[in-house]
Parts: sequence; structure tokens; C-alpha cells
Amino acid sequence: MTKSKVIKTIVKKDLDSFANNLIKDETHEVIGVKAKGEKFVFAPLENADELRLDYDVTILPPKKYFLPQYEKMMGFNLDKPFDVKESDVEKPRIIIGVHPYDIIALQQTDKLYLDSQKDDFYEKRRDNTIIIGVDIQNVSDRSFAASMKTNVTDSGFDLMLTNLGKDYAITVGSEKGKKLLEKYAKTKNAAKSDIKKIQDVREDIASQYKKKVTIDKEKWSSVLVANYNHGIWDARSDRCMGCGSCTMVCPTCFCYDVEDEVSLNLKDGTRTRTWDSCLLRDFTKIGSGEVFRDDIKERYRHRFYRKGNYLPERYGFVACVGCGRCGVACLPDIADPCDVLNDLSHFEKSDDTDRFFIKQETKAIEEGTIHVPKAATIRRMEKLTENETLFEIELDDSKPLGHKPGQFVEISIFGIGEAPISVSSAPSESSSFEIVVRKVGNVTSKLFTMEPGDKLGIRGPFGNGFDVKTLEKKHLLFVTGGIGMVPTRSLINHVLDKKNRGKFEDVTILYGCKGPCEILFMDEIKKWEKIDNVNCILTVDTCKEEENWGGDVGLITTLFTKIDLDKFDSKNTIAIVVGPPIMYKFVIKSLETMGISEENILVSLERRMKCGVGKCGHCQINGVYVCKEGPVFNYGQIKNLPEAFE
Repeated sequence: MTKSKVIKTIVKKDLDSFANNLIKDETHEVIGVKAKGEKFVFAPLENADELRLDYDVTILPPKKYFLPQYEKMMGFNLDKPFDVKESDVEKPRIIIGVHPYDIIALQQTDKLYLDSQKDDFYEKRRDNTIIIGVDIQNVSDRSFAASMKTNVTDSGFDLMLTNLGKDYAITVGSEKGKKLLEKYAKTKNAAKSDIKKIQDVREDIASQYKKKVTIDKEKWSSVLVANYNHGIWDARSDRCMGCGSCTMVCPTCFCYDVEDEVSLNLKDGTRTRTWDSCLLRDFTKIGSGEVFRDDIKERYRHRFYRKGNYLPERYGFVACVGCGRCGVACLPDIADPCDVLNDLSHFEKSDDTDRFFIKQETKAIEEGTIHVPKAATIRRMEKLTENETLFEIELDDSKPLGHKPGQFVEISIFGIGEAPISVSSAPSESSSFEIVVRKVGNVTSKLFTMEPGDKLGIRGPFGNGFDVKTLEKKHLLFVTGGIGMVPTRSLINHVLDKKNRGKFEDVTILYGCKGPCEILFMDEIKKWEKIDNVNCILTVDTCKEEENWGGDVGLITTLFTKIDLDKFDSKNTIAIVVGPPIMYKFVIKSLETMGISEENILVSLERRMKCGVGKCGHCQINGVYVCKEGPVFNYGQIKNLPEAFE
């Protein structure tokens, strides 16, 4: 493990001098493990006497220095819209005493935050920090790191300390670590006997672990997938308080929220990233008030599946390092993955471990610093209904948005926040595009008070839109309900554009709303009806006597009887379904009755999409990120995801 690295030794008094030299230099903030009562914490060091390398586990992991609990991402001035000031680069930092399992947790965080859609805020802190690890000297009673193979590591650190008794061995892990030793420490080359002692010390510590997972971590996924509906989730979640403590202390829980905070002067403020938890009820709550993981059992189960199935399938690692912090933090003692997996190990396993995941390459759209919006201007507003207004928005850089039908943008209003909104206009070379907004939350309510000429921010486009190439030479059946017409309109207008119309076969549009007053784009629908081989059939759930309505009355599924099945080519038809969640299972059943295969059904699903780049965690449907793999999905791919249509 250590043969390929340079290894030094240092006497303990010189190790204290090394730490004191780092502290006195003041070019770095020096963090170390300190006692806090009977527990331990990572905190700034004033001198080497405070450093406790013999600790068992800290209350919080060192992730707080890379993903702070409250992180100022940017400042803004409300008098000067989009005079954005990104957060300053922090003072370089050295963290002393990081255990191997926390180092491995940081490496896992790297895979999420430094992927193709990298997080520049995180990257700056990572590059600005030197990690000095220490091999474990005392094992926490709740830790099971040895059975997770995270009690030792040969990477991820700049220096690694190992207590050999009279001396410490120092394994050099990077050029930065090497230079740090040369400048601040008095060391000598390790002897062969010292190198052997390192291995002996690590083996001795491994033997001291009392808590063990009986099933290898590579098998967690197969056990979890096979036992999704096991009674253990009901039994254990019945005691869960939904407080989120387990996720807050976890080194591999990295979900977050973003909030705007306005100063007391009401002139400026900050956009702040904060820790969030999938155990909290509002974690999946969208603007309309719907909560997609409302039952505590669903939230409790999601945490374990994210760790043991969803992230392993996506990134190749089990998001648990066996530190045991969650078990300590959980008052009813139901959060420990070791206990849960040991209980489930007696039951069936499945080889179908990717059942809850869609393998799909997603191109990184937003380059540069994520969460920083582009400036845009409202050019036109048109009231469509009592609750919906169309906004034409132009990017201030005069570049096209570059969206596909079905994609969405994050609308940003400093001082209020952001909201995901579907793009309603067809793709074009214009620098302007259209969205339709329903007044249901803080951001959308603020939009309704704005006027043409006002500034707002745009991030995106995001997500997986409709692949229009695969729709060519196909009969298209659109089934849309309510505000689902907004993203559907983007695709319809693309298909019916004179430049594109010859690429597609017959078009049938079934559109339903609660009442006539909620129908969107009626003038456009009348134009669509005049195009050859386009059939539009509309319905409303109910119609008052005084309302002038010439269409059908009834649920949208009643419109399927209006289709001439004798002329209908089900094998060469693609169905596009967009609407409220309750609509899908009934519409899909009707489509299947018509003979349309599940592979020829496309759906667009709504979830809470906060970041748009697959990092904040809010939009997950099992192992799928709606903001990346969706919002447009092939029904055949997503139908077996338990959370998709519940």
C-alpha cells in the first residue's frame, strides 16, 4: 500500500513543532481535531496542544469546509439587477487529522461535484485545501469502517500520519504535501522497519472493530433492489422523526438548497447554499404544493437506497464509509446502515441492480460557475387566463437560448429565488424565447408584478428534451392536460413549422382542461386545425351553462373514442403525454389499449428542480435525476420506477 510513496518519520515533539509552524505562518487557516467536552470537532487550531490525533470520530465530518452549512455563492444589488459579485476566494486551508473514511468520503464528493457539470465553488475550496490525514488510533463504538474497507486509504491526502509509538510516520501523497514538509517540518527517511510498523498498526486497528456489516458493500445494491417493499421500511420508519439529523452528520450526504437572503437595508443581499435533507417533508415539494415523497416511509427508505443503490449505479461507489455518525445522531437509533443491511442480508437478492436507474449520457449545458444566471429582459407579457401569463424573454447577450422542445430554464429573481419553468416556444435562432407562468409560488408571484423592460436571470436550458429526429416519419399523438400544453406547444410548433412539416406524418392533438376558461393558446389551436393532416380535439372536465364552449365535456380519456382506429397506425405512432401526475396512468392505459407500445410513449414528468445540474438531489425519482435524464422520458424506461407515477 505504501511502497510507491515517499515515507518519512518525525518524532512527536517535532510533529508539534510542525503544527505550530503551520499555525504561526498565517498564510493558511489551520484546522485540526479538538476536544469539545467528551466529543471531538474539526475547528481552527490556536496551537499544537489542542490537536487530538487520538480521537475516535468527530461530530461533523470535514465536508463542512468544502460544502459549508451556509455558503455565500454570490452577492447582489437590488438597485442594479445582475450586478452580481461572486463569493471571494477563501484563505488557503490546511486540515490536520482527517481519518481515512472521511478522506474517502471527500473523494466520493469529488465524483459528484467535479464531474462534467463541475461545481466551481466546491472546486476552489478543494484546490485551496491541504489534507493531512491520520490513521485511526481509537475506534468508535458505532463505526464499521473496517468492513466497508474505508479504515485505510492510500490516496486522497497530501500527507498521512501514522502513530508508530515514539514517532509518527508521514506518507507523502502529493507535491503540495512534500513541499509543506520541506518548509515546515524536521523529518528523516523511514526505515524498512518503520514501513512494516505502518502495516502492523493498521492491521491491529482493523482487528478492534466490533461492529461489522455481514454483507459485502458490493452486494448492497442487489439486496436493496430485491427488498424495496420489505416490511422493514414500515417497521423502522414508524419510529423516524423526519428530523434529518442522520444526513446532516453524514460525510456522504451532499444535498443542498439555495435561498436568497435580503439585507435589512432592502438594497442588497446574498444567494446562499445551505445543507438540505431528503428526510425533510418539503425536500420534494413543488410550487403547486404537491409533495412527491410525502410518506415518512418513502423518505426513510430513499436515504438507504440513495447510498446503497442509486449512487453506486451512477458513480460506482457505495455512499457510506462506516463512520457511524448517523447511528450516534439518531435518537430512535434507526439510521445505522449497518443494522439495516445486516437485517436485510437474510432475505432475497436481485441481479437487476440497475432497475431504478437509467443509463444515459447527459451533455453538460451550463459551463462555468453553476448557479450564476445570465441577464435577460422581459420583452412582452400576455395574459392567457386568469392564472397564466406568457412572457417573452430576451437574453441580454443576444445569443439564442439553444433549447430543445421539452427542456426548461431556471428563472432567477434576486431577492426572491429561482423557479424551473418549461420553455414554450419552438427552437429558433432568435435571442428571445417564451415561457408561460402560473402564479403558484414566490418567484412566479413576483413575475406577475413585473413589466416589459424589467430584468431577470436565466440559467439553462436544462434537462433531456424531445429527440425530434426520432419522431420523423412517425404519426404523432399528443395527449396533454392543463398547463402541460406549455412544453407541448414547443414541440407542436416545431413539428408544424413549414420548414419541418414534411418530416412528420399525421398529427393528432388531444387537449383537456378543467374548464373552458383554462384553455391555453386557443388562437394557435385554431390555426393548427387548418393545417393538413392535423386533428385537434379538445375537452373540459366541466362547463358552466353561461360559458360558450363547442368542444367535448369529460375527462381527457374520453377523447380516445374520437380517434378513428380503422385508420390509426399504432405501430408507427409516437404518443407524447404531458400533464398533471394523476392523468398519466389513465392515459397510458388508453394508449396501450390502442396498441401503442410502451417504447413509443414519451412522457414529461414534473419534480422540484432546484439546481438543474443533478447535484442538489431534490428532483430524484428513485435513482434518476429529472433535471438530467428528464423531464422527457421514454415510458418503457421509467415505468418500473416506483416513484415515477405513484
